[in-house]
Parts: sequence; structure tokens; C-alpha cells
Amino acid sequence: MSELPNVTLLRGGYLGVSPVAPTQAISLKVLECYRQLHAVCPRLSVQAFCQGVCALHLRTFIPKMAEQFSGCFDVYLDLLHQVEVRVSASLGRDQPEWRMRHACPPCLYVLEGEPSPPTLLATMDGNSSLKLVDDSFRSGERYTDRRTLRTDLYISNEEVDRFKDEVRDAQQAGDGDVSDDDIDGDLEEAQWINEDTVTDQVDEPSEATSLCAERWRNAGPEARKKMFTLFKATGIFASLCRHGQVLVLCDMIRSGELMKYPLAIVKKLLDVYGSDYKIVLGYDIGCEFAKILDRSSLGPRAKGVIMPIVPAFHGHSHNRACQLDWHPMYRDGVGKEDFEGCERFFSSSNSLASGTRLASDFHRHQAIEGHVKYWNGLKHAESGRFIFNNYRQALQIIEDGERALAVYMHELKIGAEDFERYLREERAYLLGLKSEPAERKDTVAVDMYKKLDELIIREGITEKEIRRIRHEYTAAPARVAQAQEEANRLADALDLESPWLPNSAEYKEASLELDRRKYRLALDNLERLVVQRLFELNKLGLNGYKLRDKIGKALKTRAEAIRKALAKYNKYASELKPPKPELSLGDVMELVSLGEFDLLRETRQDIREKPWAQRTHRDAMNTYYNVKRAREEISRLNLEIARLFSYMVDEHMDYHAAVCTARAMNSTLASELVARQQYLAVVNERVVGWLFKTSQLSGFSGQL
Repeated sequence: MSELPNVTLLRGGYLGVSPVAPTQAISLKVLECYRQLHAVCPRLSVQAFCQGVCALHLRTFIPKMAEQFSGCFDVYLDLLHQVEVRVSASLGRDQPEWRMRHACPPCLYVLEGEPSPPTLLATMDGNSSLKLVDDSFRSGERYTDRRTLRTDLYISNEEVDRFKDEVRDAQQAGDGDVSDDDIDGDLEEAQWINEDTVTDQVDEPSEATSLCAERWRNAGPEARKKMFTLFKATGIFASLCRHGQVLVLCDMIRSGELMKYPLAIVKKLLDVYGSDYKIVLGYDIGCEFAKILDRSSLGPRAKGVIMPIVPAFHGHSHNRACQLDWHPMYRDGVGKEDFEGCERFFSSSNSLASGTRLASDFHRHQAIEGHVKYWNGLKHAESGRFIFNNYRQALQIIEDGERALAVYMHELKIGAEDFERYLREERAYLLGLKSEPAERKDTVAVDMYKKLDELIIREGITEKEIRRIRHEYTAAPARVAQAQEEANRLADALDLESPWLPNSAEYKEASLELDRRKYRLALDNLERLVVQRLFELNKLGLNGYKLRDKIGKALKTRAEAIRKALAKYNKYASELKPPKPELSLGDVMELVSLGEFDLLRETRQDIREKPWAQRTHRDAMNTYYNVKRAREEISRLNLEIARLFSYMVDEHMDYHAAVCTARAMNSTLASELVARQQYLAVVNERVVGWLFKTSQLSGFSGQL
């Protein structure tokens, strides 16, 4: 039986442009050249490459050449995949989930004797650049491409849609009664837009609402998370480890960044890593996501395993109370990791957008998979330098920070325990401003008065209407008896000799106390928002234009919350007897320090003299936590150095064993294994060089 034409061509290093009787062929070297160039420069299209090749060979470019090259390139990538399958099987890497379990040696190649369970630092985020235009908006003939994904990189759309109702169910589970008189800056400023609808209707605020979620979901009008009929896929949602290795992806289908995508990512992480790891997971709105996750169906599995956190850069635009709980600076065990790896990956993958927006589903996924494979290989090659740079940075922070801390502690006469206490006190202070303390003995009277007589105050019932109500006594004995019973119960609860009447002194005092209560709540809310603003203004001196710009935009958003809180404050201040002086927005926004905020003198507690509110003490506290995180970074890097070096040694041994086995059975496979082993030796030699440079740093405390 004669050999097929394409088999003969392949033996000579060519691939025919048609499967049966090719009249033209493309060199495998040219196909490999485009694969490598496209990995480095994703903007390079097939047509542009073909035009360049034609120019090199002094030929005129014909559009059909690009179609032929594209078809050959698909076949070439499929051949490479089949080779990859055989190589993985010979190395024992064909088990389910092997790729994710070994995606990043410094993170996942845990050695004996390490603390258990190990901690995996990862991050996740969505990106809307890699859209896919729906077929109904395209011209030309449609055809069905039934080819499927080749790897386990993607979570299927069906798996993602299992969580489409989780947000609504979680919010319903956490909803609480929010009265008209509740004053909460977060609820006032943020309205939760139902993510699973396409309407502009805004739901009532709930406990699940947060300013942080609203700020990052609605960074701009174009970023509102609504469905887009124009696009079949509106982007990707990715999760990466701290070294930049892509762990898993999913498509965002006809929607923005809904909560079902991070929930699907978390489920995948739990399925693969289970309880073997504690996973600190960075997300732009990790503070809000933690509530959703806790109330979701994944809550019991995720408890104690998944610990959301807000990335360092994005965290500076969250309010101060949120930062104290969710920012990496104040979270033990995370070192100096910033959890911003997704942004770096997206800055690279965005280049794929021009070539994938009008592609088929398969070709879009193929391009993304190819870029991820290149990116992961690049991150492994750079892992040694990553460790060196982080180690050097951490040592420098410790050296400079300890010197500064010694001066602070000597001049301020404080110790490490004081910094921890400052953090607890500031957190308690900001949290306390969200609720009213039970300070007064007549709280019961005020609350009962509010419930029973709110209508009289709010609606302004007159004496004439009261007389009419009394007249109904003869016609409504049952209602009167019920009201009398309630009055008697109140009298017993308050130990009153006789019921309060609208003209009684007690009634009038309770009415005044209710007005004062509304004023105090409005004052507490205004104080909380302004204090957070003042603390965050100090960060505008940080290095980096982007960071300052991000903080500035967040402060403008917070200014709107202050505006609303100020309006309520002025309203209730004017109703007091005697009325309090009103404040203007300009008076509040021009404040630059706590010392200038005279309003704090009238609030529940004056914090201007608190140590943690003083600029010097706050600088000392930031230095303390920066040094603390740097020490954690050193400890983690010492573990990662041992893991990475051990992995490279074990990988070399695995290849050697596979080559020896393949030589006796399949010489072609053995040759492929040898070629890959040689390439890995070059890459690993560079990695080891960086690890050696790390070991030569003054202050190195690990083992190599």
C-alpha cells in the first residue's frame, strides 16, 4: 500500500495545504517560526506573517495564502499536541489534574518537613479585552467548528453556570431589615445592582452591600456588569499563583464580571487542592466576595481553606476600615506579595484581542491556550530572578525598617505590642461608628417611642386628628383595649406611674432624645467617612503616579458619600433645640488633618489625641508592619528556593528515566525527550544561576 502524500511530505519537513492531494506545502520550520513569533508578539496575525514571507521570497501576496497557512497551522498545532500527550505519558504526567498540581514548583512542590498545611498565595480577576463577537453580527457564510479544547486549562460554561443563582441566594440569606432612619455610609453610597439581570433596576440595599464592591464593579459606566448582546464572550476570568503561573481560566459569557466566575474558580481550586493547602486568594473585591463565598454552597468546603484578600494596589482605594481587615499589609503570613499577578498577565494577553475577536470559538481558545503555555514557560524561566529580586527587596526593607523602628520606639517610648494594639484600636473605632452604643438608661423608652409615635412626628398629626381618634373610642372599643394593653405593657417596662401624653414632660423629653439620637448617628457616620478620608490622604505621597491616581479617584468617590452624610447631618442638626451650626461641603473637604476637624470634639469620642491617630505613630506603625511582612517574605522564599531546586533535580531524573525506557521501545519518542531535556537544562541553568546569586546576598538565611 502506497504512503499518503502528507506522510511523505512530513518526513521531508513539510505539511501539505490540503489533506488528500496537496499541490502546495509549507515548511515545518516556517510554521514553528510563526508559532514562536506569535507567542512573543500576539498581535502578529497570520496574514501579516504571510505577507512578510512572500516579500522575502519576492512573491505577491494572495489572500488565499493566509487561509492555506491558517489551516496548516491548525494541523501543526494538533500534531504538537499529540506529541505532548505521548511525552506526558512517558513521564507519568498524564494523570487527571497533574498540570494544576504541578503548575508552579515554588508554590506547589512541597517537601517533607515543611509546616502543614502549606499556604498557596494566588489571585484571580476578570478581563474584558478578549471578547468574541457573536456570529449573528458577522457577515459572510457561517460554518460550525466542532473542535474542542485540548487541555484542562478552561472551566466549562456549564460548570460556571451552576453558580449563576448563588449571589441572589446569598444576598437573600444575609438580608436584614434596613429602616429609613438607619444611617450607614456604605449603604448610603452603594447600591447593589442585580448581577443576573440586564435591566437598570437597582435593588434595595442589603447586608451584602459594600462600598468596595460597588467601586470596583462600577469603575466606569462602560464597566457596569451587564450583558452585551454584541459579544458572545465578553472576556476571561483567570486565576494565577504568585509567581505568575496561570492555574485555570473560564470565559465570561454575555456578561461582565459576575460573582459566578470567581465562585467557579474557587470550586476548581478546592477540587484540585482540597484541604492540602490553605489558599490566600486575592481579588479586587475580596472583602465582598468573602461574604458571598461564606453564604454560597461552597461555604462549608471553603471555610478555613480559602481566605480572600484584597490586592495591595487595589486595596488603597478601599475605605480605611476595609483595609485594616483585607489589605496584605495587615494580613499575617502573606509576606510582601501584592496579589496583582492577574494585571501583569492581562497586560500581555490583551495583545491577543485584535486576532481573536472575530475568530471562531476554537481558534480563540487555541490562541489563548498557546499564549498561556508560552507565558507559563516564561514565568518558570524567570522564577529564579523573581526569588532573587524579592529576597533582596525584603532584606533591604528589614535593614532600613529596623533602623527606623529603633528611632521611633526610642522617641515615642513604644514597643512592638503597641503597634498591634494601635491596629486593634483603630479597627474597633471605625467598626464602632457603624453601630449605636447602649449608653443611656432610657434606650428602651426611646426605641418604644420611636416605634409607637414615629407616625405622629413624621406625618405631623394635629390635635384635631387626635380628637377624632379619641371620638372613635366609642365605636372601636377593641382597638382602644388593645392600645391600652400596649400602653400598660410600656408603663410596666418603663416603671411608669401613668402613661405619657403628647403634652407631658416625659413625652416631650423622649421626642427631643429621639432627635438627638438621629443627630448622633448622623454625626458618627460623617465622622467615620471623614476620618477615613483624612487617613487615606496621607497615602497620596506614596511613590507611583498610578497609585496616587487610583487613590485620588477613590477619594472623589468617597466625597459623594460625605456629601450625602453631610446633608443628613445638617438636617438633623437643624432640628435640635437649640439647633447646631450647619457645615458646608467645602468646610469638610478642605480638612487635611485630624487637628483641623473640630467636629470630632462633639462626637462619641475625641480621637485626635489617640496615639494611632498621630502622623508619627502611624508612620511608625506602617514601618513595623512593612518589616513584619518582609520577614515573612524571607521565610517563604527560603521554602520556595528549596522547592524549586528539588523540583529541577527530580525533573532531570524523570527525563533521564523516561529516555532510557523510550530508547528500547520508541527511538523517535526518545529523541523528542532528549531535545526537551536539553532545552530544560538551558532554562534551569539560568534559574540556578539566580538562586546562587540569592544565596550570596548578605543576610541570606536559607539553604541551597
